[in-house]
Amino acid sequence: MTPRQLHALRLRQIEQLQHSELMTGIIASVTANFSMMKPEPPFSAESFMIHKLPGSAEDQEPEDEMDGDKLLRILGGLPAGAAIRVDGINQP
Repeated sequence: MTPRQLHALRLRQIEQLQHSELMTGIIASVTANFSMMKPEPPFSAESFMIHKLPGSAEDQEPEDEMDGDKLLRILGGLPAGAAIRVDGINQP
């Protein structure tokens, strides 16, 4: 099998996965949106998909660049001592 054929086969497999995930997502979103604990905002079918459809609204999330302040906020949420690692050895 050539690399081009392998790539085409992989794309076809991803399309099949997207289709089955979309069908499952439709059922899951309708079930969640009409349950007793109605979510705000309502779920879409793509909320339950692993392999998102290209050009979907959920793909258009703005990507924030990592800066020092954001990194410190992330590390501040860790348990005490979790981020104290120097050369692979924990220092007290």
